[in-house]
Amino acid sequence: MMRRGGLELYFVLYLAALMLLLSDSPRRETELASTAIRSLVSSTFALIVEKPTLLCRAIVEGDTIRILHFDSLNTIVPTGLVDSLRYTITITDQATGTEETTTAEGSLEVGNVRLLARQIGQALRIHWQITPRRQSQLYRVRIVASAQPQLPATIPVQQRQQLEPLLAGTNNLLRSEATFLVGYLAEQRFQPQQAPSSLDTALEWRIRSLLAQQSLPQSFSGTFSIVPEHSLVETIPFVTWENRVAVYGASLERDITQPPSVSGIGNVVVTIEGNTLLLRGITTQAGSAQARIRLVRRDGIESAASFTVVSTPVQAPSVPTAMYPGIEYRIEPNLPQLSGTTPRAVLRDESGVIRASSNGQPLVFTPSIADTGRRFLFERYAGTERIGQTIAIACEMFASPEIISIRRESEQLYHVVTRSYGLASDARSRVRLELEPPSAGRIQELYGDQSYDADNHIRLQHFRVQLQTIASVRALNGYGQRSPSRELSPR
Repeated sequence: MMRRGGLELYFVLYLAALMLLLSDSPRRETELASTAIRSLVSSTFALIVEKPTLLCRAIVEGDTIRILHFDSLNTIVPTGLVDSLRYTITITDQATGTEETTTAEGSLEVGNVRLLARQIGQALRIHWQITPRRQSQLYRVRIVASAQPQLPATIPVQQRQQLEPLLAGTNNLLRSEATFLVGYLAEQRFQPQQAPSSLDTALEWRIRSLLAQQSLPQSFSGTFSIVPEHSLVETIPFVTWENRVAVYGASLERDITQPPSVSGIGNVVVTIEGNTLLLRGITTQAGSAQARIRLVRRDGIESAASFTVVSTPVQAPSVPTAMYPGIEYRIEPNLPQLSGTTPRAVLRDESGVIRASSNGQPLVFTPSIADTGRRFLFERYAGTERIGQTIAIACEMFASPEIISIRRESEQLYHVVTRSYGLASDARSRVRLELEPPSAGRIQELYGDQSYDADNHIRLQHFRVQLQTIASVRALNGYGQRSPSRELSPR
């Protein structure tokens, strides 16, 4: 810790000196200062590869190929004061020289190998798949990373505001690279009538050498360190969070004699995946906690690391209590960002999903007339875990029309006002008046007096009714709905 603190102090003093240099900064001095800061930051930027070699060992017996060992996952973790990492991955067939390149979140195929890359936070996880063949294969994987240099948190705000522009822009991007090997060893099991080859190929000898190196006792000449994939894990109460911790300078299978120690946070389960610790836990309330992991190598050397788990309370979703045909609804899941998993929301019925969104994005849905009477279900998920309860939303038909006002204008004339429900663009939501008996009078709609409330989808229509005799009147819309009858009579 003293060494790290001294390095940060040196960094701050160095930048303070640059600030003095830049107080009346000519252009050349600004460029020199930018180069000096970038060089200092770049000295801390490196890519740490969890495993230098991934191997698959198969036995070939006649027409059968049986896989005995398959190490399929590798993790690359950056170090240093950097942000906005971008990865490029190139795989080269060592026998033919054939190569393919992709970026993170991509895949590529060379020979009998398919490589899948996924960037998680700043780390890169590479998974490979093999198509078994009768011949051994060896591939070299090269990872190139570019990143934006960052200032340490110890820099005061005022100095940070002056120094950050010196590190901005694509011209100041830092670059680092690393490699590892992917080997496929196909060992022939010869039949009694077959004579084995006198010599393996040079390629097979190289793969066998790599396999043998993996089984040698660890010399512990390198640095023993553990590096969490996420320094900050964002989660919500009662949903499982996870974080991976890569181990360097020791084999979890051979060199760690004590179980991993986790302190500072409860409800954590630790499992081993290759040379990586997988930590899973559940928080029961909102808040933050510092998780600390400690490993002891069999020579007594310890390594520790920590990360922060922040649990954010979940807001209630914004969901309509009912839906009506033809109206567009925007459902807000109100889900926060989560580390290592994608929060999503779905709207479904009994037969399956109708709409889905991820990362807290809203759902937009417009039910049709055919949906009237159906029940929809809204659910939120973190990975495969459901968040909260399922919310039922019924799609209902608009309410029936109503006669809300009848005013006598003369002995035989009435002014009738109706209220109906539906979309402004849907002619079926309009009403007409009907007299019983039909010969009792005449109806005229006063189109100039009609109005429409777009927020509540309510239409008011005005009619003049001239009566000859006693009659009842009612309003009918295009959906076949009717209002209760009202009685009218001339004087």
